[in-house]
Amino acid sequence: MKLAASFFYLALAGASMTSCVVPVYPGNRPYGAGGYGYYNSLPSTYVGDAYFYGGRYYYGGRYESGRYYHQGRPYSGRYYHNGQYYYGGRHEHHSSRDHGRHDHH
Repeated sequence: MKLAASFFYLALAGASMTSCVVPVYPGNRPYGAGGYGYYNSLPSTYVGDAYFYGGRYYYGGRYESGRYYHQGRPYSGRYYHNGQYYYGGRHEHHSSRDHGRHDHH
């Protein structure tokens, strides 16, 4: 009887623990760890900044505006993401108010 009570309390304690669940959108599974990642297609409910490059929407990085040269070409901005710079993409801001897109080139 004592053993059954122990299992009951263990099960109860496990059920009461909280966990962090990251929503996964069908067809829009994020990839990444440590706050960096990308979506193959951005969910319509996405809120925040994203950088569109190479057919993907990157998040968790830092957009930098200025005058940059990469492989002999000038760029007015670049995106730092997980230790790498991306040039030639499109910076976007998505708000919860209108789920619209405001581009910065």
